[in-house]
Amino acid sequence: MTVFTRVLLNPRTRGGAKLLTNPQAMHAAVRAAFPPDVDETNGRVLWRVDKHEHERVLYIVGPEKPTTRHIVEQAGWKTRPGDSADYGRFLDSLREGQRWRFELVANPTYAEHTPGKRGTVKAHVSAAHQLGWLYKKSAGAGFLLAPRDGGDNRWTEADIPMVTERGTDHFYRNAQRKGRPVQIAKARFAGVLEVADAELLRRTLVHGIGRARAYGCGLLTLAPVKQR
Repeated sequence: MTVFTRVLLNPRTRGGAKLLTNPQAMHAAVRAAFPPDVDETNGRVLWRVDKHEHERVLYIVGPEKPTTRHIVEQAGWKTRPGDSADYGRFLDSLREGQRWRFELVANPTYAEHTPGKRGTVKAHVSAAHQLGWLYKKSAGAGFLLAPRDGGDNRWTEADIPMVTERGTDHFYRNAQRKGRPVQIAKARFAGVLEVADAELLRRTLVHGIGRARAYGCGLLTLAPVKQR
């Protein structure tokens, strides 16, 4: 059973500030919400943090219900426990042709090939290249996107995906801050998608898109398109 969980985080607390500024600490907290023998065959543990005016919202998708009490006690409000729901019902409702407003934080990358050597993975850092990465990923992920040139009257300008936020996380995987720091370039995308292959999209929603999925990337979420 795939479960979707929502946890409110308080950025003004010491624990909240730590989790929100240290992807390694958040990764450890999310993994601790699941038993070490969790089966990720049919869906992996994914997470993402979204910003709101007075709080941050941690979204978690996983193959079973997480125990989020330690996250709430460290970084949230005890009166607002984590809220979990069966994600399977929503996944089963997806059909070809449906349109959804989406949001995604991802680590857009490409392989730089050198003759005779293994390709080197590098990050896309410009908004244009990051959007290009998303368009390339869309077909294999089970969805269609509005053309960037606006040449299809089935779509409106408001449907075209945008990069709404860009940045690079810098952190260490150990508390001693030894070794090379990890750098993850992130882009937040928002727009409207159309379901092209419902089964592929279901897989995308539970397995994620792209690299750095352990560090807050790859979780695609869908919401109803508001009537205009």
